[in-house]
Amino acid sequence: MRMVKAKAWYRMGYLFEVVLITAGLIVLLQHPFHLTANSWLLYLFGTALMALSVVFPVTLPSMLISLELVFTFYFVMTYDIATALWVNFLGELVGTLLLAHKSRKMAIFTNPALKVICLMAGYLAYSLVEPVLLANNMEYGSKVVKLFIVGIVFFVFNHLIIHVNLFLRQRHFSIRTGLNAVMWESFIYLAVFPLAMLGDLLERHLGAYTLLVIAVPVAAVTSVIRTVSHLQWSNRVNYACIQLSMAKDLSTIYQKTFHIAHDLTDARQVMLLKKLPDGSYQGLDDRDEVLVENVRHELLERAIRERNVISVPKVKGSLELFPDWEARSYILVPLVGKTEVFGVICMGKPHSFGFKQDHQKQLGFLANQVSIILDRNHIYEELERAAIINQLTGLYNYQYFYEQLDCQFQQAKTTGEDLCLIIFDIDYFKKYNDIYGHIVGDEVLRQVAMIAKSVCVQHGVLLARYGGEEFVAIGRMTMTQAYELGEEVRRKIQDHQFVYQEHTVKNITISVGIAHLQEHDALSPSDLLEKADQSLYWGAKEMGRNRVAVYSSEFDQRLFVDALTGLHTIHYLRRKLRSLCENQTHFPMHFLLVDILGMRTINDQYGFEVGNRVLIDVSYLLKNTMRGDDLICRYMDDEFLVVVKGIPECDLGIISKRIHEAFAKHSFHHVGHVAIDLTVVTLGSADEEPVLLERIDTARRSYSGKQIV
Repeated sequence: MRMVKAKAWYRMGYLFEVVLITAGLIVLLQHPFHLTANSWLLYLFGTALMALSVVFPVTLPSMLISLELVFTFYFVMTYDIATALWVNFLGELVGTLLLAHKSRKMAIFTNPALKVICLMAGYLAYSLVEPVLLANNMEYGSKVVKLFIVGIVFFVFNHLIIHVNLFLRQRHFSIRTGLNAVMWESFIYLAVFPLAMLGDLLERHLGAYTLLVIAVPVAAVTSVIRTVSHLQWSNRVNYACIQLSMAKDLSTIYQKTFHIAHDLTDARQVMLLKKLPDGSYQGLDDRDEVLVENVRHELLERAIRERNVISVPKVKGSLELFPDWEARSYILVPLVGKTEVFGVICMGKPHSFGFKQDHQKQLGFLANQVSIILDRNHIYEELERAAIINQLTGLYNYQYFYEQLDCQFQQAKTTGEDLCLIIFDIDYFKKYNDIYGHIVGDEVLRQVAMIAKSVCVQHGVLLARYGGEEFVAIGRMTMTQAYELGEEVRRKIQDHQFVYQEHTVKNITISVGIAHLQEHDALSPSDLLEKADQSLYWGAKEMGRNRVAVYSSEFDQRLFVDALTGLHTIHYLRRKLRSLCENQTHFPMHFLLVDILGMRTINDQYGFEVGNRVLIDVSYLLKNTMRGDDLICRYMDDEFLVVVKGIPECDLGIISKRIHEAFAKHSFHHVGHVAIDLTVVTLGSADEEPVLLERIDTARRSYSGKQIV
C-alpha cells in the first residue's frame, strides 16, 4: 500500500512537470524570434554564458545557485520579450544538456520551461504599470521598474513552482530548507540587480560584447560565493570536530555527525550503519535507536574497502539498500579508522541525482575528521578497558570493583533496593598449582572466570577478579536470588571438565559466601565485603568447602578476633584497611611491625604454654603502651602490627622509644626480659593501599626496612 501511494505521488510530480514544459513551449511559440546578422552574436554569447553559469553553480544543501540571473535580467532590461525568453530558454537548455549525465532526464526540459514561465509572469505583471511609466516619459526609469517588477515576480513564481514540484516528487516540505533557499537567493539578487543595470548602461557602447564584460564580475562574485559557502561549511565542520574531540562516548559523536551530514545535504533519510563483529551492519537513527538488523550489501563493503564517499545517483535493482526509504539516490560516508571499521553513514533522497560533487567532497572531509576522532576514542577506550580489566581472566579488576561497590552501595542505601555481594573462592587452588604448574593453574582461573561470567551476565550482575583465586560479584538481588546464582555457578564448575593441552584437572570446586546489604545491616561498602568474606571462610570453607554460605553474626568473633590474645586478626586489618584510607586525616599512616626475638627458643626451653603466656603479656603490654585509637593486631605467630594514624614521621622515634622502654621494664613470667625488633612501613596516601600488605610482608621476611632503635 505504501509503495502504491509513493508511485501515485511520483506520477503527480511527473504530470506537473509535463504541464510545466507544455506551458513553457506554448509561451515560446507565441513569441517567435528572428535570427539576424546583427543578433546571432548576441544569442551566441548569451546562450554560452548562461550555459556556463548552469554548469558551474555553487552547491548548497538543498539547492544549486548561480549568477545566471545577471544575464537573464540584463536581457529583460535591454532587449525585447522574445529575445529575453529565447536566450534564457536556449541557455538553460544547453546547460542542462551538458549536465544530462548528472541530472534527471526530465530536468533537461523542465528547467528551461520553468524559466520561461517565471519570466513571462514577470512581464505580465510589468505590463500593468508600463502604460503609466511611458505616459510620464520615464524611459530609463521604466527599465529599472521593469527590472524590479520582473525580478520580484520571477523570484516568487520560481520558488513557488520549485517547491510545489519538490513536494510532489519528494512528498515532504521543509520550512527550514525553504527559508534557507529564499535567504541565499535574496543574497544573490543583491549582486544580480546592480550587475544587470551596469550591463544595460554599457550596452549602448559595447553591444553584444557587453555580455563578455559583465561575465568577469559574474565569475568573480560566483567565486566569492563559492569560497564563502565552502568556508562556512568547513568552519562548521571544524567547530563540530572540536566539540566531537571532547566527547568520549560514541553515541554523542554519532549524533553530532548525523546532524552535520544532514544539514550539509538536506537528505530526507539518514541512518548510521554500525559494523558488527560478524561482518553485518546494524542501522541506528540519530537517537542511537536500532532501526534495522543484519544489513549486508556490496555498496557498504565497497565504501569501507575504498575508504571514499560513494554516491549512487540513480538507484536501480541491486543498488537499492532500503526499499522502505523509497530513495532514488544514495550517498555513503564510511567511518574507518587506521585499525577499526566503525560503520557507514547512509543518506537517501527521493529523487535521482540528489547529491552533488561538492557534497561528496565536504562529506569526505567530515568522514576523515570523524574517523580520526573515533580512532583516538577507540584507543582511549582500549586503554581505559585495560586499566579496569584483569588481563588473565578478562574480568574487571578489584579497583574497578571497589568503585562500583561504592556507587551501588550508596544508590541501594538511598533507594532501599536489594544489594547482594557474592565471593567465589577456588578450593585447594594452591594444590593444583603445585601439581600441574602455574600455566595450568592460570587456565583453570580463566575457565572458572568464563563459567562464572556466563551466569552473572544472564542475571545482570557485575563480576570481578578480587585477587588470587577469588572472584567477587555484586548486583541488585534478593538473598534468595543471590543464593540461587551462587549455587548455579558452583554446580557448573563442579560439573565442568577442565582440560588444557594434555592435562585434565579434576574435582575443581568453589566455595561461595554471600552478604545482603539490608538483611545483614551492612554499615559501609567495606562492611558488606567483610560480611561476605566471613560467610565464605566460616560458613563455606570451614564447613567442608564446595558449598554456598550466607552471612551470620556468629562469624564476626571467629574471623576478626584472635582467640589467644584477644587482639584483632590480620584478616580484620585487611578488611578494615580500605575504610581507614578513606579518611584523609589518617595520613601519614604508620605500620609498626613488632617481632619478638627468640620466640622459638622460649617455646623449646619452657614449652608452648609459657610461650602462649608471653604472647598474651605482649598484647597487654602493647595495649597499655599505645593510644586508645591505635589499632593493634596479631600479625603472625610471634609478630604484632600496630597501626598509628596521622602523626608526622619525626614523632615515630618517640613512639619507638616508648615501646622499647616498656619491654625493657617488663619482666615476663619464667622468661624474664624479652627483646624485640621494630620495623616501620609508612603509607603516604590511599593510592599506596593495594600494595601495603605486600610491603609489610617483604619487611617481615627481610627486616631490611626502616629500623627504629
